[in-house]
Formats: sequence, C-alpha cells, structure tokens
Amino acid sequence: MAKKKKCAKWQKKVLICGTVIACIFGLVYAGGAFYYKDKFFKRTKINGVSVDNLTAREAEEKIEDKIEDYSLEITFKNGEKEIINGKEISYEYLSDGKIQEHLENQNPFLWTSGFFKEHDYEVGEAITFDDTKLQEKLNTFACMQEENMIPPKDAYIAFENNSFVIKPEEAGSTLDKALLTEKLLTSVKESKNTFSAEEAGVYVLPAITSEDETLKHQQEVWNGCAAVTVTYTFGDKKEVLDGMTVKDWMTYDENGNYVENLGVLQQHIRDYVQTLGEKYNTIGTKRTLTSTYTGEPVTVSGGSYGYLIDIRGERAQLLKDIQSHGNIEREPIYAKKGKAYGENDIGNTYVELDLSAQHLWYYKDGALCMESDFVSGTYNDKSRRTPPGIYSLAYKQRNQVLRPAPNPDGTYDYESPVSYWMPFNGGIGLHDANWRGRFGGNIYRNSGSHGCINLPVSFAGKFYESIEAGCPIVCFYR
Repeated sequence: MAKKKKCAKWQKKVLICGTVIACIFGLVYAGGAFYYKDKFFKRTKINGVSVDNLTAREAEEKIEDKIEDYSLEITFKNGEKEIINGKEISYEYLSDGKIQEHLENQNPFLWTSGFFKEHDYEVGEAITFDDTKLQEKLNTFACMQEENMIPPKDAYIAFENNSFVIKPEEAGSTLDKALLTEKLLTSVKESKNTFSAEEAGVYVLPAITSEDETLKHQQEVWNGCAAVTVTYTFGDKKEVLDGMTVKDWMTYDENGNYVENLGVLQQHIRDYVQTLGEKYNTIGTKRTLTSTYTGEPVTVSGGSYGYLIDIRGERAQLLKDIQSHGNIEREPIYAKKGKAYGENDIGNTYVELDLSAQHLWYYKDGALCMESDFVSGTYNDKSRRTPPGIYSLAYKQRNQVLRPAPNPDGTYDYESPVSYWMPFNGGIGLHDANWRGRFGGNIYRNSGSHGCINLPVSFAGKFYESIEAGCPIVCFYR
C-alpha cells in the first residue's frame, strides 16, 4: 500500500515536470514564430548575401550597401586594366519589392528549419546608372584613344625565297567602340565585376586570315604561274624581276584561276624591257673625262658608243624565262655593249681625239700608250666636218681604197688608197695619209679631210697593230 502511494506521487511529479517543459518549449516556439514573423530565418541568403534575422528593409539596406560599393574591372590586351566605380556612373539600388515578397512567403511557424538547412533566394538586383557617365568614363581610357590603337593587318601573300607564302594576320589593338559600349552596358546592368575585352570580342578583327580559302587558292595559283626570278646584272648593279611582279602580269578569272593571255603578258614584257633600256642604255649620254691637253674636265655627248639593249631579243628571252619558271641571273641581251659598267663606261683603254688641238692620245689600261698629231674633217665645211661624240672602232682592215658615194655616171670624186683602215663612225675612220706632208695645227679648218682622221704613215702602222676592234673613240671640240 505504501509502495503504491510512492509510485503515484512520482508519476504526478513527472507529469507536472513534463507539462512545465512542454509549456516552456511552447512558449519558446511561439516566441520564435512571433520573432520571425517579420524577419528572415537563420541561414538565409539573398543573392549570396547573408540576411539572418534581418527584416526586409534591413536586408535591402545590406544588399544596397553591397551594390553601391560596386566596381567593374575591365581587362584589355597586354594586361592593361581599368576600373569603373559605381559612384562614377551614379550606380544605385532600387527596391522592386521582391525581398519583401520572399519574407511574406516565409511561414514563421517553420522558423526552426533555419537551424537545419539553408534558405537561398535570388532576386533581380534592381539598379540604375547613368549611361552618359559610363560613356564619358570609357572615353578617358588610354586604349580608347585613336593614336594608341594599332589597326589590325590582314593576312597577305609575300614572295620569299622564290616562293609565295602567306603572312599571317596581325590582330592589332583597335577597339570597336560601339560594341564595347554595348557589352559594358550589359555587364553593368547584370552587376558583373569583371570584363575581358578579348573574351567579349570587342576588338576589330582582320578581314582576311591565313585560313582564308581564297587567299590559299591565290597562293597556289601564283606559285604555279609566277615562280620565276630573273636577276639582271649591270656590273655591280642588279635589277631583279621576281614573281611578285610577274604574277601581276598574269590574267586571272573571277575565281582567281590563271587564264592564259599571251598578248597581255607580252605587253607587260615590252613595257618592262623598255624601262630597263631607259635606265641602263648609255648610247648618246653625256660623259665627262679629263682633257689630256688642258687637264680640265670636258663633257662629251652623242655618238654610237655604249650599252644598248636589244629590245626584240630581250623581250623574246624574257618570255622564255617566264614560261619556263626559271631562276636565272644574266646580263640583258645587248645590241651594243660598252667596255665597262658605271659612270665611266668607256673604261681605261680608249682613244682621245681632241679635234680642237688636232691631237690623238691612245690610252691602254690607263697608261698613255701612243700619241700623234692628225688632220680631221674640214671644219669650215659642215658637210665634211668630223662630228664629235663617242664611238667604238668597228673593225680594222689593210690596204683599202676610200671612195665617196658614186656619181650618177659611176665615177668617183676621189679615190684614196690607204694601208691602214680603222672605221668608227660609218664611213668615217682613222687611216694613214701619205699625201700629207704635215699634221696638226689649223690645217683642218680649211684643208681638212672629208671627215676621216688622217694620220702620219709611220704612226698609223704602229697604231693599227696595237688597237683592237671595239676600242672607244672619244671625239670632241673644246
């Protein structure tokens, strides 16, 4: 009986204690529900920002603080960076009521769930900023200045080592300002914190890349049609005609394929050879040498001596070189050649005929070899005057009879037998004159020859033996 009473008392105490605990828990739970009726639960984040135990307004203020500390880091080429701060563009937060809406949808009686799981919400960060200020900030960047922009370069075809190769494009650093502005506006609206200009594709790109199929096809065609190099030698000077030029002489269809057009190619060859002649032909050009008689410079022009490219022969040869895709080094084909290249194309072996002094000097390898007085054409009779100029000895012959053009009846006005005949200007030449008793002085003015250079017999023979065909003959009056 006593045991039963003890047990009943114990059960009563347990019941009272349980009731008290239940009341305490009820009060705590009810208090929590009351507390969280206008606050976010524990472990709640909005857009990654912790808003534990915050009211909707407090949460908005926290997010507003985060937004208004906004900055955007822009990375350009070569590691160049620029920063746009939110304050510089009037970047501000605008409430759109979504945070309050999330709070109202929160059941306060489930407040204990915050101790066991996270509550993450995403809301649109309603912001506003000044587009004009953003553009003005952009315009202050060094990379936005035209003088700092390097334009992109298209891939192109170059001629190297007798072959056409594709040179790759170069990106440059020119910005598409409109596109950059457009993409930055989007980034700012989305509250992005970083922006890569290269990844965003706001640089102006080359129009033609090394992978361009048309460019590759053109390279193939040019290598097939213009793999030619003709190097012309003019003494120490060289003139190179390579495929980079020749490919422009070819004819192509609208797809870049080679089309044979011999007439067009030959016209380009004619023009090129003509240009070579204008540049390197020396016949008739002025040359200056030192007069042996006076020691002063004397300028001589005219005559038939010098270099003269054989236009027809050279055109034909160049066409063959191009058609055979040759890699050739050669002299042009000449109709006439001088003895040396350069300003002094006369060389060091020549005959100087001073028509005023009526004296001849023969230089061989730069040394005076022989000299003599002579009698030239009659100066006061223009039809018989020896013409000045630079010529070359055409040939030499023994025992000739010199005659003028025949008269209508077949007779000649004169016939002059000579032992040593050395023509240099058509029918004008050097020869012995055994009919003259003296040479030099002023004989030539009224009693000269018909244009030839009369030499003493004793001198003419030795001179004949020494001189060779092709030797330059320089004739001048002072």
